[in-house]
Amino acid sequence: MGIFVGAPLILLFLQFFSLGSGDLLPVPQKDIITTKDLRQRLSLGDINIDLPALYVFGEAFVDVGNNKFLEANTNKFTFAPYGIDFGGGHNATGRVTNGRNVVDFIAQALGLPSPPPALGMSDADRKKTLTGVNYGSAFGAILTEAPSVQNITGDVLTFDEQLALFQNTTHDVKSQFNSTESYAEYMSKALFFINMGSNDFAAQWQFYYKDQYGVNNFDKYAEFVSQQFSKQLEILYKLGARKIFVNNVCPVGCMLTSLQPNTKACDDDTNNKVSAYNKLLPDLLKELQSTLPGSKFVLGDLYTIFEDVFASPRSFGFTNVTGSCCKTAERSPCNKGEEPCEYREKYVFFDLWHPTESIHFLWARRLLKDNSVCSPVNLIQLVQA
Repeated sequence: MGIFVGAPLILLFLQFFSLGSGDLLPVPQKDIITTKDLRQRLSLGDINIDLPALYVFGEAFVDVGNNKFLEANTNKFTFAPYGIDFGGGHNATGRVTNGRNVVDFIAQALGLPSPPPALGMSDADRKKTLTGVNYGSAFGAILTEAPSVQNITGDVLTFDEQLALFQNTTHDVKSQFNSTESYAEYMSKALFFINMGSNDFAAQWQFYYKDQYGVNNFDKYAEFVSQQFSKQLEILYKLGARKIFVNNVCPVGCMLTSLQPNTKACDDDTNNKVSAYNKLLPDLLKELQSTLPGSKFVLGDLYTIFEDVFASPRSFGFTNVTGSCCKTAERSPCNKGEEPCEYREKYVFFDLWHPTESIHFLWARRLLKDNSVCSPVNLIQLVQA
């Protein structure tokens, strides 16, 4: 996919209506807008939501600070300019962006506090927190972290490790219910949000699995990753999850580290690999839902959300899709203490890999109500099911 491919005008016109509130909706200020106001701004109306908890699994896009509690982690993102727009001032929480991430927006729209990082919770908090937990970890992956990758990132939470932490959470949460039935009802209503896989097709493939499988055997690798992911989703189900929202992998070949140096076009080869994996997910989720009683799986198309922005950035309020808001040259993280770009809302990327708060807000609002990027239902419909 080239980064400057245009979108037909009629499709953009229809897209405005599918999003309801339009593509140019500005990011609301943190700590000022209420849930009611946010729902009105998103044209969600007076919706009836009975959602007790939001549990989050994934990598950098959804990390709210777990990595800063991993002593051997080399990517904690706890320094300015990260968090520059998070509540005013330089408030670097470990979120890998300038402000809030997709989970923050979704949680508020659904009437919940943003789930805290699992590793930052005290024993008392773990026992009394019933509104959800975030296990996301920057550079986390579906597969066990390869040694050559760990040398670069240090310790991270893989999906298996995040599931182990969630298992501990279930023991703490279960103790707060008077009966097995009431606990099961709570779990059946809770939402499980997953954004995992990009690192399996970036660093994991590039620095380890490409040599193990061979460049011409990528399809076998994609199948291997999908099989492992399926097993992990089944474990999540066995731990009580019923409403599970899975995002596919974003176009890794369009991250700034992957762009062609002269043309600034996306790396089509990398994107083709990601697409090969993404094509396996619909049938994978359908198969799981057909075999796991009471389960509801929904697939979010993060790849298309990014692709739409790259195809027509100004329609979504962006003027820069090929540059980093942080003016770093060869490192993915921003330089500690550097002054980022002034008009951050106009940038797709905050650093060389991670999107701005504006992209996170767009991502959230499209998942909440746009059936063109969710299958078989959107996020609101899953919560209400």
